[in-house]
Amino acid sequence: MPVLIPRAAALAALLALPSCTPPPRSQDLVRARDALRDAAAAGNEITWVRGQLGRPQRINDVVRKTLPAAPPSRLVFELDVPRRARLFLACGVPPEHHDKPGIEFVVKVRKGGREDTVWTMLLDPVNRPEHRKWVEASVDLSRHAGRGVELTLETRGFDAGARRTAFWGAPVLTADPGDAPLVVVYLVDTLRADHTTPYGYARDTTPELQRLAADAVVFEQAISHASWTKPAVASVFTSLLPGRHRAVQLRDQLDPGHVTLAEMMEAKGYATGAAVANSVIYGQGTNFEQGFDVYFGLHGEGDRPSKLVEAAGVVDAALRFLDARRGFPTFLYVHTMDPHVPYAPPAPFDRKYEPHPTPDHPAVDPRSDYKEPRDRERMIAQYDGDVAYGDQEFGRFVRELRARGLYDRALIVFTADHGEEFLDHGQWTHGKSVFDELIHVPLVVKFPGQEGAGSRVAQQVQLVDILPTVLQSQDLPVPEPPHIAGRPLQALLRGRTPEPPAVAEISHRGFVAHGMRTSRDKYVRRFSPDDDELYFDLVRDPGEKVNRADDASRRVQLLKAGVEAAMVPNPYRHHLRAVGGGDYVLRLRTGGWFEGVEPLGFTPQDRYAVEGNGRKLSLRLRPGAGRPREVAFSIRPQGAPVWLEGTRDGRALRAGDVLIAKEGVPAREMPLQLPEIETEKERTEDIFAPPPADRSGLHVWLTLVPGRQIMEAFDKASRERLCALGYIDCR
Repeated sequence: MPVLIPRAAALAALLALPSCTPPPRSQDLVRARDALRDAAAAGNEITWVRGQLGRPQRINDVVRKTLPAAPPSRLVFELDVPRRARLFLACGVPPEHHDKPGIEFVVKVRKGGREDTVWTMLLDPVNRPEHRKWVEASVDLSRHAGRGVELTLETRGFDAGARRTAFWGAPVLTADPGDAPLVVVYLVDTLRADHTTPYGYARDTTPELQRLAADAVVFEQAISHASWTKPAVASVFTSLLPGRHRAVQLRDQLDPGHVTLAEMMEAKGYATGAAVANSVIYGQGTNFEQGFDVYFGLHGEGDRPSKLVEAAGVVDAALRFLDARRGFPTFLYVHTMDPHVPYAPPAPFDRKYEPHPTPDHPAVDPRSDYKEPRDRERMIAQYDGDVAYGDQEFGRFVRELRARGLYDRALIVFTADHGEEFLDHGQWTHGKSVFDELIHVPLVVKFPGQEGAGSRVAQQVQLVDILPTVLQSQDLPVPEPPHIAGRPLQALLRGRTPEPPAVAEISHRGFVAHGMRTSRDKYVRRFSPDDDELYFDLVRDPGEKVNRADDASRRVQLLKAGVEAAMVPNPYRHHLRAVGGGDYVLRLRTGGWFEGVEPLGFTPQDRYAVEGNGRKLSLRLRPGAGRPREVAFSIRPQGAPVWLEGTRDGRALRAGDVLIAKEGVPAREMPLQLPEIETEKERTEDIFAPPPADRSGLHVWLTLVPGRQIMEAFDKASRERLCALGYIDCR
């Protein structure tokens, strides 16, 4: 017999329903399109304003998603304001308008027919230098809690009418955190795994990381895909190998066509923030800010981009973002770089390890400070001091997560982009090879609820595994290969899974090498400046000291095939053009392979041939007056050097016969190494334009394949910054 509910009880239940309505939540005004009831900015109405929501704006190397605020402006949102709510925002004027009159920013709240002005700020970049960057604010809205509240953002100013003169930066309304999930990827630039405590280092450099490891999983063999920052971090962000994401060389951008981890998290409603110390991935044109609501590019002394951006400032910015996103599911990327050259740990860490530096032996930079063998030990001591200082700040970050009640439910991924070399294989710093001191990095993962706490995984894993691990931890869809190259690490906690080999590559400032590594061995093909093959038995020779390529030919061939299969087409094409008559017999050779050879304007008297298993190109060019001959080709892999020699009218080709790029600069010597974007530092601005067509000789230049872009040529400030970091040689 059915149970009958008395009418009075049913009515009481219906009347009680409103009390079950979920309380107001945290809200991101940049994404609150439906809550925007009225809007105008610089004479434009609501349709135009809605089209501007979320546009990123860079001011002083901090990029924020924005709302337009060009005066006069008025944006009206109808919102449910939570209890103990705060409005976190920033206001800013772009640098090109810093010479204009000030702009007043105003926040108003209307509730129950009453309107209150709750915050104002006069932004005056002309007279106040501190206003030449984003100015942050936090507004207490707790006394305005309730439903259907009108929140109005206004600006007033004398320079009216221009569309992009002012912005509201990433405004959000926060609520109590509840159980909102948190994902943190904490990356320490230039950190060798074997200089950390969880990986057996004799010095006590990372006690805080060791404490995290007690709640986490230590992956003993984690491999980076490059030995310098840009390609390594791009692989973390995209779960693609460097050749696929194409942020390989110094002026390469992170291709905006790729979907980053931040964009994936943002699409699922996560607040996304980053605090980054390395200007190589926060500079204008890098595109690494894709998908982030707020992307802090942090400066050093004098508010200038610098290597010496101490971890304390990075941690402060990261915590500030977390506080401003209370109640949101959040993804946070933290990038410190204290161990990066120059080695300059703050006191007392500069004296934590011996031997100590001296006035004559400062041990700051091996390019200038290596004078005797003991200087190597001094530099290692200073490097370790930097590691220890950074670990102290990491510990502070973790304690602050605990204090905010965020730690237990957080996924925390601690890693590095690459390591550092101290003459282990004859080089200093990084970006010059793919030996293990550079690509074996720490990877310590604290899963939500401390799953797998205290365990260690010996199986090799890769940095491309971070993206799918994050997504799976949040129960979000994980793309399948070939859309990504990585696999979720969670499977390894439940038993051994197949172990794909790890690919690592470098094409940076004339150093070109590609390698493939497994848990037991490694193959490396070097193209420049060395041209050879290496094979190491990592079980018997973990230091990679003995090349056994001649003793393991079958294994070498197998790994070599894998390395070559991972290479992708070069985005740059070389062009040779013979102008003004003559008879040219040219020979070109490379340690890589000639691909896509394309003759232009050839007659039956002209010819070309690819020989030597694709490593040699021979040309016979007979240009006539007004009838040049041209050939274009690519080289695989990117950055492999190409050498040119030959004859002109039967005599040896001279340096003066060859004209390079737009300026038509004569070659310095013969044989000529054809110019590359990263080796022609004097001509990088013009390398993509040919010499004047009316100048006789052999013209040489580069082109970029259609659809690819690179960053603009570096200005003086950018070059100084890259010099300080060791990425270019400005001596």
